[in-house]
Amino acid sequence: MMNRHNYSNYFLILATIALISCFSVKAQQDPTPELLYGTWVFNQTPSINTMDVAIQQDLQNSPELQQHVATFYTGRQLYFGQDGTFIISFSNGMQFNGQWSLQGSNLTTVTNGSPSATQTIVFSDNQNFYLVSPGYSDPDTKLLFSQLHFIKN
Repeated sequence: MMNRHNYSNYFLILATIALISCFSVKAQQDPTPELLYGTWVFNQTPSINTMDVAIQQDLQNSPELQQHVATFYTGRQLYFGQDGTFIISFSNGMQFNGQWSLQGSNLTTVTNGSPSATQTIVFSDNQNFYLVSPGYSDPDTKLLFSQLHFIKN
């Protein structure tokens, strides 16, 4: 037989589970295009922290790989315009213009002269997101980063 104390504990447990479920559902909702509008800057630390350990070791030991990251990732900026304009800028001054679209959590970008690229986008909060390329799980494909993290500029 349950006494009053056990009922309150039981209710507290159920309320906690319901609250956690609400937050989990909200966290799994697809992002809206409005969240993307503006400029985002590559966030190197979490991107490197989510790398495969073997690739992290290669990065530490290879000046060429370090230079590649410095040239093509450090300082990288992504711009998402309300009109679908997409601009990717690199710290060395290179810039590519194109278009972007969002279908659920799939972000597709097309830059001039390149085929389209579709990645999964995951928002940590309104100021941070990361991109996951579909080829990362393919053992024949060796991508440098498993997740490309960006922070709102």
